Amino acid sequence: MVLRFRVAGFPVQLHPLFVLTALATGATGWRSPARLVVWFGVILISVLVHELGHALAFRRFGHGASISLHGLGGTATSTGGRPLTHRQHLWISLAGPGAGFLLGGLVLALQHLTPVGQAGGLGRFTVSALLWANFGYGVLNLMPALPLDGGHAVAAVIRERGGNRFEWLIHAISLVTAAVGLVLAIVWKELWLGGFALVLGVLNAGRFAQTWVERRYMGQIRTASKRLRPVVQRNEATSSIEGFLAQLRPSSRPPPPPPPQPPVAPPQQRASPPERPAPPPERPASPRPSRAREEDPSELPFDPQFLGEWLLDNGLAELALPPLRAAFTETPTPQAGHALATALLEVSRYAEVARLLSSPDVTHLGDATLALIATRAEASGQPTLALRARELHQGRTSARAPRA
Repeated sequence: MVLRFRVAGFPVQLHPLFVLTALATGATGWRSPARLVVWFGVILISVLVHELGHALAFRRFGHGASISLHGLGGTATSTGGRPLTHRQHLWISLAGPGAGFLLGGLVLALQHLTPVGQAGGLGRFTVSALLWANFGYGVLNLMPALPLDGGHAVAAVIRERGGNRFEWLIHAISLVTAAVGLVLAIVWKELWLGGFALVLGVLNAGRFAQTWVERRYMGQIRTASKRLRPVVQRNEATSSIEGFLAQLRPSSRPPPPPPPQPPVAPPQQRASPPERPAPPPERPASPRPSRAREEDPSELPFDPQFLGEWLLDNGLAELALPPLRAAFTETPTPQAGHALATALLEVSRYAEVARLLSSPDVTHLGDATLALIATRAEASGQPTLALRARELHQGRTSARAPRA
């Protein structure tokens, strides 16, 4: 059973696993039920303040947000808004630990300026728990490993400086951080730190392997594009997929000069043969392109849908989005819409899927696409999106039903 309430205008979901995890981390307080209750309240307030920092940052940049408190802590998720820059993502990542440090600083100042927590007993335990939960949890969350806030901050900096070329480096840093944490856990004999490091390693190992494969594929694509087009100037080079697509588009350039013909010897005087009747005029043959022109890759038309589907089939859904968007905008067919919706669902762009269902282009989405959106959205915890897709599908079915 999930408890739902609102704080500062943000919807909050409190899952039962959060309660169990908070009680488990304060297991030493079972000897004193009062301390256990205080510990649970401290964890609830500290994690909620941390996630409120993220949510308020989302609101500052024009986004709505929702908060979920679960077994691994908490999560603040955007509910839609204008696209965010990498720098804004960096500020959002740092806002959570910043809110926790602010609360910890207020508690520390209160301890020094007032007698709260100085007499010992339950008051001192409460102050110590608040300081540990906010400073300790904040420092731990700043470790450069995904999905921690420090990992998201490092990812924002790397993407700002190098685009999407170094996604593998983000997860490589996360794996190194997890390995260091595991070594420290063995040295310090801290079981909880070892388990935490193992979880971080498992979460990043598969993604690192996938991004490493993507890196190899992109290297092959760049090599192929250099064979198709001359290399652009260094100051015009770009690592984004848009720049790659621009290099593949056919450009207007003059045809190559014809090869020089060998000199022809002057005809010799020969005896003229007897005249024959002139043959009937032949019908002129329709001009056909030469084989050399047919095989010239530089003259092949650019097909963004083919490129997008190829990238999607090879597990590069993020890179497939720009060409698939271009293909669906240029020719909104059901096949292009299905490929675009599949790519958006693969990278969890549920806000964009919702905007697609609310746009006039939804008429170009097939029934299979709507069914796919409903199924994937429901499995990913997006009931509103799933309900919208089912309503559209049922509306089409009712419209096609025979009427008496």
